[in-house]
Amino acid sequence: MEQGDSLKPGILLLFPAGSRPTADDIERLLAAPESGIPARVSHRPEAGEDWLELLVSGLTFDLRGLSPADPVPGTDASHAYGFADGAPQGGLEAVQIVAGRHVASGSGLEPVVRMMVNLAANLVLHLPVAAVAWQPAHTVMEPRYFSRIAFNWLSGGAFPALGLTALTPVSDGSVASAGLSHFIGQEMHLEGREGEPQADSVKLAIRLIDYFTRHGPLTEPLTIDDGSDVLLAEPSRAGRRIRIWREEA
Repeated sequence: MEQGDSLKPGILLLFPAGSRPTADDIERLLAAPESGIPARVSHRPEAGEDWLELLVSGLTFDLRGLSPADPVPGTDASHAYGFADGAPQGGLEAVQIVAGRHVASGSGLEPVVRMMVNLAANLVLHLPVAAVAWQPAHTVMEPRYFSRIAFNWLSGGAFPALGLTALTPVSDGSVASAGLSHFIGQEMHLEGREGEPQADSVKLAIRLIDYFTRHGPLTEPLTIDDGSDVLLAEPSRAGRRIRIWREEA
């Protein structure tokens, strides 16, 4: 790893204190045919290092913060998804998955994110993970919830907007995205409709997140037919935000 690599965003697997896996644990897990995890160790540094390089479908990812070395520093999570009783508070230790050096410049590209998510979702099924955090959107997810939305997306379903991005309802009825810029370089702001339940606005925003992750950034005004609504989308002057509102009849 090079200096500054630890600042790269990725996925955090959060473990109860003292339960993080070692490099040996990961090697044994990936070598076991019954695990079904589509990854292998492509580089193991000298003894005492806290990381492994893993190869997944031709892409490399670093797994950092392995025991007995120190865990990766945690991250602030502003949005929690999938927990019945709220996200766990404190006492967790993080292992991080990030794009390897050779693919780091494309860490927001869909093929790279898909392989990273695939690796994390599989590891979650075999390790005592208490929570999963996606750093670009400052989200934290219940492990089974994370694996479920991940595998649904990887099998052709909708983009996991409530996890790999976050949606924040605003008091005026609008909904703002967080973390969408990691994928398309822009965030989204959906204006509310008077009298519309906030839950309906969020559902529409989820569909729009899926639309933009499939079609990429918006560079000029666009009309989107959502089936039930005709929507007008327009990039901001600086191009960093997409404003969306309903076309009134």
